[in-house]
Amino acid sequence: MSSETIPNPPAPHDAPAYGDLLNCMHCGLCLPTCPTYALSGRERSSPRGRIALMKGVADHRLELSDLFGEEMYFCLGCLACQTACPAGVPYGSMLEAARSQIEQERSSHRESLPRRLARRVRGALRRIPFVAFEHLWLMRLGGRALYLYQRCGPRALVRALHLLPGRLKEMERLLPALPRRYSSATLAAETPAVGPARGRVGILLGCAMDVFCTPENEATVRVLTKAGWTVAAPKSAGCCGALHAHAGDLPRAREQARRVIAAFEAAGVDAVVLNSAGCGAAMKDYAHWLADDPAWHERAADFSAKVCDLSEWLDAHPLPTADLRTLDVTITYHDACHLAHAQGVTDPPRRVLSALPGVRLTELPESTWCCGSAGIYNVTHFSESVQLLDRKMANVAATGVQVVVTGNPGCLLQLRYGIARAGLDMEAIHTVELLDRALR
Repeated sequence: MSSETIPNPPAPHDAPAYGDLLNCMHCGLCLPTCPTYALSGRERSSPRGRIALMKGVADHRLELSDLFGEEMYFCLGCLACQTACPAGVPYGSMLEAARSQIEQERSSHRESLPRRLARRVRGALRRIPFVAFEHLWLMRLGGRALYLYQRCGPRALVRALHLLPGRLKEMERLLPALPRRYSSATLAAETPAVGPARGRVGILLGCAMDVFCTPENEATVRVLTKAGWTVAAPKSAGCCGALHAHAGDLPRAREQARRVIAAFEAAGVDAVVLNSAGCGAAMKDYAHWLADDPAWHERAADFSAKVCDLSEWLDAHPLPTADLRTLDVTITYHDACHLAHAQGVTDPPRRVLSALPGVRLTELPESTWCCGSAGIYNVTHFSESVQLLDRKMANVAATGVQVVVTGNPGCLLQLRYGIARAGLDMEAIHTVELLDRALR
């Protein structure tokens, strides 16, 4: 880790910016794009409905009630509404601020003692996953336990004897096959370019990516080094803070952001190339997260300007065509929400994939409709997540392709579960895996 001491100034009191609330014209163009509105049919579960609730709280007409909290957390945060909005309302930052507002209110002295105790118990249970994101050794320890569960017999016994109830049984099927060693152990802090170096880029090994998507992290390094880039993978960067922000813990998200910025500044890279759409969206937003921190705002803006998705980078710096082999495969592409809507990146991955010899791209109906993963939404709202997944898989099946490709780990795991759930004869892979196959 960098030797720099990272101060943690008092966090501002988060709330949606009032000007942003006023910019919503309530035109309703967001409604057809909202998955939770499609599922529920409730106005309050639509983007403009949630913005109306936020404004009611800001105007002191509504309290930060449990119902308000339920609606804010019922939202997937897919940001399809943000893409559809003609007024450019920054719904994503408003949602994060509203969730942070909820958490700050819950921890305030204004609650009654019984409610405060109940809230602390619920909060402790809800924070269990996030403790692992803050302390990666815990996540890796948990991954090691899951590896032993999968490889040493317990899983076969649990499945054969049907020991898990319905919902837990389905959630257990979401787990990918875990590796014996994670990318933080298999990858060096710096991997030299193959041939003459074109420059130096950094990648984030991450938290969930490190444990659940080690093959994709390794493939990212292989692809970038074969394309002529020296790759730095600073082990001190850790978690980007995206899931903390989605959970209303903006103070901890800002803390993680400072850590990531310091790590990549020390690595001295020309660009930070991301293979996780959720991480990329968060890291491009660091300047907004740290807008009220004078010591870090400028550094955050400089850092975020260097962040790009892997498909963006390879679209601007193409792979050497002489090294590509013909794949002869028909694919479709699922747009990860935080790549398409949060970052506005839709054409680069299609151009990069279509440029591979022998790859035939079939467009996926409703390709930008959320698959239901949405961070840990498929854990916190499993039933709704599966309804969205079934809709997605019906569209995937209709393409008749061999491979469905996506650029985000959460989507990848969700699609693999969807394929198994629907009994489809196809595979789901990350964008970088197809590139890696073409280069190997």
